[in-house]
Amino acid sequence: MTTQPKTMKGIRYMQPLDYLKNYTGKNVFVKLKDGTEYSGKLRLTDNAMNLVMDDTKMVTELNKLVAQLGTVFIRGSNLLFVSIEPEKVTFFEQNQQQQTQSQEESKDLNDDE
Repeated sequence: MTTQPKTMKGIRYMQPLDYLKNYTGKNVFVKLKDGTEYSGKLRLTDNAMNLVMDDTKMVTELNKLVAQLGTVFIRGSNLLFVSIEPEKVTFFEQNQQQQTQSQEESKDLNDDE
């Protein structure tokens, strides 16, 4: 069952939950508030944004496999974000992140002078 976009003054829009429901059966990337990350196929979602995912893998922040979990249930209140285009999620090495942070900090210090 797919949800048709609603129209308002000629502009088509969808509620975020309706949009997510259109991705049932496709791969998604999920990050929880506690920092854990999962990749898998979205089986279903409900109005509380609870997710059921198949072929789920827990990954680190550097996209390294931690565990293969199979089918999982993720409570919607724990979600930080869901990416419906997991192939576009970019992971950076930890030292690259630290270099970027130190460059930004030194730029901020130079701007203050």
